[in-house]
Formats: sequence, C-alpha cells, structure tokens
Amino acid sequence: MTPRSALADMSAQLLTPLPLALHYDGALEAQLFDDIRLAVAPQLPAARIDPPRDLATDGERSAAGEYAVWNTVHDLFITQVASHAIAGLFQDDIAFQFALARQLGDDAAHAEFSLGRAAVLLGADPLAAVKHGVEESWDLVGGFALRNWQNFLAWQFHYEHYILARLFVNRRTAQVLDFGHREFGENRILPDEEAHRIRITQWWLNKLAHAEPTQREDWVAALIQADEDVQQRLGPYLRDSWQLNLRATGLDTRHHVALYDAWRRELLATLLRVTPDELPALTSLAA
Repeated sequence: MTPRSALADMSAQLLTPLPLALHYDGALEAQLFDDIRLAVAPQLPAARIDPPRDLATDGERSAAGEYAVWNTVHDLFITQVASHAIAGLFQDDIAFQFALARQLGDDAAHAEFSLGRAAVLLGADPLAAVKHGVEESWDLVGGFALRNWQNFLAWQFHYEHYILARLFVNRRTAQVLDFGHREFGENRILPDEEAHRIRITQWWLNKLAHAEPTQREDWVAALIQADEDVQQRLGPYLRDSWQLNLRATGLDTRHHVALYDAWRRELLATLLRVTPDELPALTSLAA
C-alpha cells in the first residue's frame, strides 16, 4: 500500500487537472470501456455476436442460483449501508439523501427479485445464505465504508462503478443466461444502476467543484487512499464474483485481471478529474 503521506505529496504535484465539469452517463462509460477493451482484452467483441441460450441443465440452474444469491447479498448490503449513511454521514445533506434513497429503494427491489430467482433455481429458501453473506460483507467493509464520506464514496465506486467491467463482459459474451431474470435485468436493473452511478458521480463532482484548490488536493489524495483500502479489502470478494459469474454464464474471462485493473484506473482518474498517468500504482485485482 502506498503510504498516505506519499499519496498526499503525489496529489499535490498534479500539474494538469482536468476540467471539473463532466457529463457522466452510460455513453461515457461505454466509450471508456471500449478504449480499454481494445488495449488489454481485444478478444472481447464491441457488441454481442451470438445470442445466449436459457438454462438447460440442473448444474446450470444451480450455478445461476448461486450467482443470484451473490447478487441478492450485494444489493441488500448496499441498501443497508445506504440507510446508515442517510441517517449518519449525510444526515445534513438533504440533496444527497434523495440520491441514496433512490439507490436504497431500487437495490432493495433488485435484491428481492434476485432472492426469488435464487429460491426457484435452487429449489430451497436462500435466506440463511443471504443473511450469512450480508454479515460477511459488514465484517469485510461495512464499518469502513461508514467511517467518513471519502471511504463511503470509494466503497460506492467499487460497488457501483468498477463492477461494470465484469458486467460489460457478461452482456457481450455470456453463453447462458437465466431467462427468468433477463427481462427484469434489462428493463429495470440496468437503467436503475446507471441512474445511481450518475447521481453519485454528480454529487461528488459538484462537491469537488466548490472546494478550494488545497482542499481539492487533500480530497483527491484521501480518495485515492480510500479507494486503495477498499480494493485491498474486497480483493477476494471481487475475484469470487468473476468466478461465480463464469460458472453461471460462461462469460469470457481471458485477460480479466488486466481489464479490471485498467478499467478501475481509467474510471478513478475520470472521477477524480486527473489523467490515469497521474495516479500512483494501484493494487491489482490479482493481489
């Protein structure tokens, strides 16, 4: 891990900050991802070539059920952290409370739908597994995410923004999909999650734009460090998510570590309004 003082010194030396104004949306995300894809994982297609098929075997249904449990845990944990943040970290920030309330409500609906799919696919009540998974998430990163707003934002980047690297690959290369989840995912989850990312990003950029230059440098340094801390905590969790996704859908995981690392670096630089070369070395997904 890069020492905190070194990160602060590095941030203070940034000579070419990008304009603070940024139109962040799904089109920008897709453009950034395709630039990275061509550089580090050129085997990935620009768009889906062959359509996926529905689940056909007991093994495929079981793998899809395990992945549905993972998604339930992921989204339910987000709702719990967001609810704590509304009442705690951001109790005086009414505008951001609306963004977090939208995230809380949407992800609760996503989690409930995934829970239902898990029950159908596994033929058993998955609540005990979900409860255990959420408890593990709290032990792993929950308290850290609520320590201060920088940690919370870095946690959001990991849970909402960086996860897109895997989801982009899945959308384009998955061989098998749970068709019982497909319509809800495309018509509800995808637009909801894009809305969450946009509102979180715009809250941060607005905060950054109104900061004094010295404060800006301090915040950038603190966020780089928090982002590193979250990555180091979540490494095994994130690696498991790729493997669960692979077993459930057969997505193309070739070069996925380099892809995730490059995506995280590019997106973090975009969100901090610096260039990727101005960031320090970052912890790899493989670490």
